[in-house]
Order: sequence, then C-alpha cells, then structure tokens
Amino acid sequence: MNRRSILQAAACLSAAGALGFPGIAVAKSYATRTAKIIVAGPPGGSSDLMARLIAAELGPLLGQSVIVDNRPGAGGVIGTRAVVDAAPDGHTLLLGHVATNAIVPALYSPKPFDAVADFEPISPVGSAPDLLVVSARSPARSLQELLELGRKGEELTYGSPGIGLPQHFFGFMLAKESGVRMRHVPYRGSAPALMDVLGGQISMMFVTSGAAAPYVRSGQVRPLAAATDARSPFFPQVPSMRELGFPSAAQRTWFGIFAPARTPRTIADELNAAIGTIIARPDVRAKFEGIYIEPDAPQSREAYRAYVQAEAGKWADIVKKSGITPE
Repeated sequence: MNRRSILQAAACLSAAGALGFPGIAVAKSYATRTAKIIVAGPPGGSSDLMARLIAAELGPLLGQSVIVDNRPGAGGVIGTRAVVDAAPDGHTLLLGHVATNAIVPALYSPKPFDAVADFEPISPVGSAPDLLVVSARSPARSLQELLELGRKGEELTYGSPGIGLPQHFFGFMLAKESGVRMRHVPYRGSAPALMDVLGGQISMMFVTSGAAAPYVRSGQVRPLAAATDARSPFFPQVPSMRELGFPSAAQRTWFGIFAPARTPRTIADELNAAIGTIIARPDVRAKFEGIYIEPDAPQSREAYRAYVQAEAGKWADIVKKSGITPE
C-alpha cells in the first residue's frame, strides 16, 4: 500500500470513528460526570472570569459539562483546601494563583496545605498585571514625586484587597526598597479600596489592571507604575517597577490550573493538553486580553511544576522576611 492509500484509509477510519461506527476505537476522555473548577474567591474577580472562560472551552474537550464553583473565604484557604481534599480523579480542579498556591501556605501557621506536595500543577493560564494608582487629584504625577511627598513628611498610605494578598506585599516591598515609610490599610476586596483612593482617604493602592481600567479611562485615577518587569501591553505608557529601579516590587500575579495531588498521570496529561489547546487559540487569547489578562503559552506539566516550586520558595522567603501575618 502506498503512502497516499495509507492516508486515505486513515482518514476513513477517523471519520468512521467520529460518526460512531462500531468496531472503531475512538480516544475517550477520563471524565465520566460533570467536572468543576473551584475558584477560591467571589464571582466577578479575575480568577472567576478566567475560570468561566476555561470551563466553557474545556467541557467539549472532555465530553462533559464543566462548571465553576466559587468558594471564597479565609483568604482563599476554604476553596483551595476543598481541592486538596477532593478525590484525585480529574473532576475537581482549582483555578489557583500566586496567593493561593505560593503565598498562603507560607503565611499561615500551621500551614493549611503544602504549596507543592498537595497539588498536581496542570498548566499555566495567564497573569494579571497590577498597577500602582493614585487619585487624579493627587499632586504626584510620577512615582518619584509620590515618594518625595513621603520623604518630606507626608504620611503615605496604601490600600490592598486584604492582608497577605500580593498587593499587600507589593506595597511592603516598595516601601522597603525605597526607604519611604508607608502604612498599609487592608480592605475586603479591591472595590472599596479604589473608592477610598478616589476620595483621598488613602494615598494609593496596587490593583489589577482589569479593576483599574475603567477609572484610568475616565481619568479618575492616575497610574504611576506597573508592578511588572516590563511595561504592560494594556498600559504601555506606564513605566514598570523594574524600569523605575524597584525590582522587588516587580512581581507577577500569575494564575494556573491545579488538580489534587496523586492525580493519575494519564488524567493530568489529558488536562494539560486540553488547557494548552485552549490557551493557544487566538479567539480565547483575545477574550483573556479583553479582561486584562496576559495569556500564557502552553507549557508541559514538568515545566509548570518547576515554575510553581520556584515561586513557592521565593514567596516563602518574602513572607518570612516581611514578618507579615494574617492577623
């Protein structure tokens, strides 16, 4: 049989399998029932929006419905712990991020879970660049001008969505690296903190690009820096923290898909391939960018595990040196 005949036969077999003809072996997903992606936060946040985009595309690839299950509370511990305790069968996944899978395990004592041993990292998803913003009424038109206000004796306060979240640490590291005293004011989420920036109750805050964007566009807040190594594609006019000379405040707020530890390799590999297929699609990447998420490139499970391990180690060191506690 020549090469052309082989290809034609293969095409016929593939078509027959797709149409469900008997006797034809068709690759079958591990999924046997509805799967869920747990989000350790409320609806409407970056994690929730990403999880819903992924769930909508993952369902057809698994041949089962995939739903999003929001479980906020305790700084992300409740939802994340639910995945740790779930059966490792691929039907319960976590849309995790730098807080849940790197900071939280180092922040609490005793540890609510282990950042590395209790999870099977499946695939990266993307990152949400944070901006340092001040009210449009602030006299500071640059980060250096803001820091100079502090050096001249003005009390600088910075808000965050909560104690121990990445934005809390961004402010801490900026204060340490600049030598300018700043007082942290924690809130229950970004929205009330942003309102107090607008009203002048606090000097500034670090906030995700998606949450800041409407206020930047309306001219109500002024972005002074991006908490990134390079300029954000969403706000290319805003200098990065590394560019401004504060590399420790240039940290990546990353997101990824995780399964419980001891998930079988075949299931983890199938999920890795499926998520990789999803985040590589131009239409999905455009949707991510529409919510101010920089989509990641597909990555092997081994490479992603190494990345998460490195991040967990880095943040454990940052948390220890900061002395920050959940209380």
